[in-house]
Amino acid sequence: MTDFEIRVAGPVPAQVLADLQDAHIVRRGVETVLQGPVKDQAALVGIINWLQMLGVELREVRQIGAAGGDTAAGPAPGHW
Repeated sequence: MTDFEIRVAGPVPAQVLADLQDAHIVRRGVETVLQGPVKDQAALVGIINWLQMLGVELREVRQIGAAGGDTAAGPAPGHW
C-alpha cells in the first residue's frame, strides 16, 4: 500500500467522512485534506471517482509515501 494525500475544495460532506473512517482528515482553511494508505491504483481511481460523483471538487492528489514507511506528513492510520 502507498500513502496518498487528496486535497478537496471546501468542507467534505458528513456522508463522505463517515465512509472514510480510516482516513486522516484535516481541514485547512478553504480545503479539506484526506490522507491514508491506498491499496493500489485501481482503488485510488475508485476513491477519486467516488468523490467526484458526490460533487466534491478535487484540487490535488499526491503520493506521500509507502504505508508504514517514512513520510513527510507522518503515518496515516488504517486504510481506505
